[in-house]
Amino acid sequence: MIAGQSDEHFAQNTLFSRRRARRRPQPQGQYRLPDWVWGLAIGVLVLVAAGGYFVIGGIGGGGGGGCNEALPELPGPKNVTAEGFQTEDDALAETLRYLSQGDIDNTFASFYGDVHAFTHNVDPAVREVDEELAKTLCELVIELENEYDPPPPQQRSLARMAASTTALREHLRDIAEALGFPRPGD
Repeated sequence: MIAGQSDEHFAQNTLFSRRRARRRPQPQGQYRLPDWVWGLAIGVLVLVAAGGYFVIGGIGGGGGGGCNEALPELPGPKNVTAEGFQTEDDALAETLRYLSQGDIDNTFASFYGDVHAFTHNVDPAVREVDEELAKTLCELVIELENEYDPPPPQQRSLARMAASTTALREHLRDIAEALGFPRPGD
């Protein structure tokens, strides 16, 4: 005991002492699970809950779960006409030309403007005519947006970016025909 302190004060501070607490006697017939078992059980429950959230929410890349609705509208061209599809086709040709030259900055500038806005804004009109064409358009646009996301330049695959851009261009040509317009590029 420290000089000047009472026994009462000393008793209050034993809460933080380093002495081990005496084990309490267990009632007969009961078994106490070790702490690691409880930790493991809680961990499994958290993993199951998180997995269920991803499966139910469609977040886990479950085949275009995000493409059941139209792409959000963007500011830019909204004219769903033969001229609009031709302008789009020409702009994607320019994007492909920049890709073939390895000019990433102009590729991005070319795509993320009227081209990108048109792909989003044409989606609702396509859904009215053919839901599957619209879902494929949505998936291709999302794939291209992911390809164009800026990872470090040495990790970009220009060939993969060009293939995605070409697939989108061909699909937009198919959509123009499905909507009754002449096929762009012909």
